[in-house]
Amino acid sequence: MLLLRILTSLLCFTFSRGKIDIAQLLPSDYDVTKEPLREDGRPITVGIGYSIKGIFDVNFRDMTVLLAMYFKMQWTEPRLILPKNLSLLSSRDTVPVHSSILKKIWLPDLYIHEAVDIRNFDMIKEVEGVRINDNYTIVFSSLFQTRLACPMYFAKYPFDTQACTMTVSSYNFGEDEIVLEWMSIGATAEADVNQQVPNYNFHITSSEITTQPFCINCSSSPRSVAKAFLIFERRYTGHLLTMYFPSGLIVSLAWLSFFWPPDAVPGRTVLLITSLLAVVSMLGSLGQRAPETSYLKAVDVWLILCITHVALALFQFAVVLTIRRQRDWSAGRVFSEKALIPRGNILTVSTSHTEPHPYRPNSTSIYTVKNTSPLSIHGGPTLKEDKYHPKLRQALQEHMVERIGQIGLPILFAVCCLIYWPCYLS
Repeated sequence: MLLLRILTSLLCFTFSRGKIDIAQLLPSDYDVTKEPLREDGRPITVGIGYSIKGIFDVNFRDMTVLLAMYFKMQWTEPRLILPKNLSLLSSRDTVPVHSSILKKIWLPDLYIHEAVDIRNFDMIKEVEGVRINDNYTIVFSSLFQTRLACPMYFAKYPFDTQACTMTVSSYNFGEDEIVLEWMSIGATAEADVNQQVPNYNFHITSSEITTQPFCINCSSSPRSVAKAFLIFERRYTGHLLTMYFPSGLIVSLAWLSFFWPPDAVPGRTVLLITSLLAVVSMLGSLGQRAPETSYLKAVDVWLILCITHVALALFQFAVVLTIRRQRDWSAGRVFSEKALIPRGNILTVSTSHTEPHPYRPNSTSIYTVKNTSPLSIHGGPTLKEDKYHPKLRQALQEHMVERIGQIGLPILFAVCCLIYWPCYLS
């Protein structure tokens, strides 16, 4: 009978090698509601660390980040009864224990401040484990999926960078009872995580242990807090190709109207109106894929800038038409001259025209202007080379407005770009 018991013990030890019987670890008077004994009144040290395995979604509408992470936590429980041969059970520094022990021992009440939802991974059972070493240290690890709340600010969209904070602390115990520290794993991310987020470059900038109050204007003591910053830098190359380059090209095409003769009224008008409608439609379609905000974003400022410059080109052509109409009305005809080009103080009109006088319908006047100086109209008084003469002044005004469109508006757009790009790319 004794031999049978010995053989049974050997078989149990063989098949359970590397495992510890939970019933043997806990004393009979173990109280799961009480924290471990603290030496000399010092707080319990809880080590934490996590590694981000994957980022599945960055939702800018809900301002949340969905990620999967491997979480690790360790603390010392001196009330355990460890077997003498614990170091022989495994070649590693810790040996595995069934996760059911978590329901029978005291656990640090850590939580993630920004967590909106946490779900454990499981197939047959939950993906978690518990290990223990010979200095009464319990190491808990788990793989779970969490959605973090991440306040985002999109003033520089699509050149924005979002900093999400992941904060871990105890819920009930202050820093005089539980102190957190980073384990060797720290706060890290897998190498391929950056490739899982197509619109962002991801990295963790820093991790720190600090102290912060549990709430504002409350009597509870401050908590020991482990804080890490998850940085998402948006990749804006696609936005440059699909939004910035086409809108800038449309503005450049609108400038071509400055080099068309003012007589081409339908052509210039259609070009400018089409350009204006194209940029306005781009601004309208932006709301379908860009974050909805109550303030202007960088891309909004750019499109409004493009709309303004196309509208300025349209206003410039309206001013040219107004000047030409006033000049031709003062000469007794509307758009009858084929070319009107100021050359210094010499005005050249390529055709002669005979038509009824606008105020004396029964009489006609013949106006012929040649390339002579001083200007003269045969059959009428001599026009002196005077910039204050109405007809010459209006021709100079038209020439000046055209020059402003050809040179001034592109320079103004270039100045706006020199201000815009350093401001939003910095």
